[in-house]
Amino acid sequence: MPVSMPRALETDEIPGIIAQYRHAAENAKRAGFDGVEVHSANSYLLDQFLRDSTNKRTGRYGGSIENRARLTLEVTQAIVDIWGNDRVGIRLSPVTPDAGNTAPDSNVMGLHGYLIQQLNTLNLAYLHFVEGATATSREVPEGVDMDALSAQFNGPFIGNNNYDLEMAIERRAQGKIDAVAFGRLFISNPDLVARLFQGAELTIAPRESYYGGGAKGYTDWPLGQY
Repeated sequence: MPVSMPRALETDEIPGIIAQYRHAAENAKRAGFDGVEVHSANSYLLDQFLRDSTNKRTGRYGGSIENRARLTLEVTQAIVDIWGNDRVGIRLSPVTPDAGNTAPDSNVMGLHGYLIQQLNTLNLAYLHFVEGATATSREVPEGVDMDALSAQFNGPFIGNNNYDLEMAIERRAQGKIDAVAFGRLFISNPDLVARLFQGAELTIAPRESYYGGGAKGYTDWPLGQY
């Protein structure tokens, strides 16, 4: 399928982008969802605005940390206006490279520290972090402290990335997390919570099956025997 060359948004297009997020939030509410999560992570649009490795803009949405965080904050506020703050969370990935091997911001702690302080004024339901690089390493660049960042958030914190049950229990006991988001394990273990509770064996899906375009290896995994 032919695609167009990516380009920078014009400033006067940005209100329309925010309106699209608002419309999606309205649709989710009409569909009976319990809440929504703002996806400002993993090299998608909001994350591209956050990082100075991808945001080369000038004006209101580029340059300073405050300007680069503006779109994420405006989108989040628009969604809170629809749902109320207790039904809205946000996902951030301070260092994960994801698509295009995107470099982290040159000041991860400063950028995300500022963003979290601003998010605190919205009293969101939770903050959800990708700790490290999605699906691979939990290592972070020198000078980055994910626990120090998450501790700045005045609310529940959800950890994510390469957790197993032992790590989840340990970090919960240490007060480092309030909950864990499991992703890949849920693909091959549709009854993951029950398996963890029962101590049952977990199935590990081959990563290649995630993107095959069909159900095989993606949505056809059986329930466990326990």
